Amino acid sequence: MSSIFKGRQWLAGGLAMLTLVSCSLAMTTPPISRDFGVVNPTPSSTIPETTTTTEAPAPSEPVSPLPESAGVLITPSGVVVALLDQNGDRFVIRTPCGVETTIEGGTPVGDVEVVIDPGHGGDPDPGAVGANGLTEEEINLRVSRVVQQVLSERGVKSVLTRTANYSSTLGVRAALADQAAARVLVSIHHNAPTANLGDEPGTEVFVQSTSANSRRLGGLIYEHVFDAFDQFDILWSRAPDAGVLEVLNTRGTDAYGMVRSPETVAVLAELGYISNRPEAELYATSEYVTVAAQAVADAIVAYLETDAPGSGFIAAPRVFTPNRGISGNVCEDPALS
Repeated sequence: MSSIFKGRQWLAGGLAMLTLVSCSLAMTTPPISRDFGVVNPTPSSTIPETTTTTEAPAPSEPVSPLPESAGVLITPSGVVVALLDQNGDRFVIRTPCGVETTIEGGTPVGDVEVVIDPGHGGDPDPGAVGANGLTEEEINLRVSRVVQQVLSERGVKSVLTRTANYSSTLGVRAALADQAAARVLVSIHHNAPTANLGDEPGTEVFVQSTSANSRRLGGLIYEHVFDAFDQFDILWSRAPDAGVLEVLNTRGTDAYGMVRSPETVAVLAELGYISNRPEAELYATSEYVTVAAQAVADAIVAYLETDAPGSGFIAAPRVFTPNRGISGNVCEDPALS
């Protein structure tokens, strides 16, 4: 996994007079056939330049007041953004790259219980790359989409921090769960470089060092994923301390921004090693995506609805200081309409 950096860029945004359009995600693999519902409509994976106009906008229908607890907005193109304010049918938002701006149209979403973060994204941050050419940003997003689908089928409302392979800064992604007043944040990744090889999956779940709830959520994700992967007969990559653990930097704080920054209960799950060829080939299959997503979703529901403790806990923290990830000045916002 490439390193994650906590950063925000606050720029003044101008008024974008944009008309509502319907967009669909252009995936690099065949799309999943089942409907994802209205919580996270998916935008195009291409990122055209956003245009503005000085013409007067066409009259629009009145927009209902924000739903109670609404802190996120689905833009007309399906991008999930932080919702900061509303003025009639115009919404003040924070874009994936951290720009505060105003757009016309969109759907405020309230009562979000779960935020799913498909780690990495966009040309500046594709994440790790498998020997078969599969990128981490791709497989993270595929799994995350099906997690969202399964949660919806179980009656749990969720949103994704990104809905296609576009850029988003870590600071924006980490803050989205707090903005949504969600109960949990799960960041999904696939690891690198390859560690020792063996018969057991090398799943690792990094938890918040100050949160017993994060530890329990991590234990449930580890348990469900590890057990689900038992059906795959491949040579796995596994670190000696793989399991549910804290990762601290040299300052003694949580090393990864996706668990360090949010007040929301958060974990970062490295489901396996994309750098290990047998695993990369497995990850390219639809069977893997279904199995992995079902396991993660089952674990989230178990956390929300039971007192199950989970398993796989490692007592000693790992000490590691990641390199910095992308910053706002290399981040490219997707089209929002």
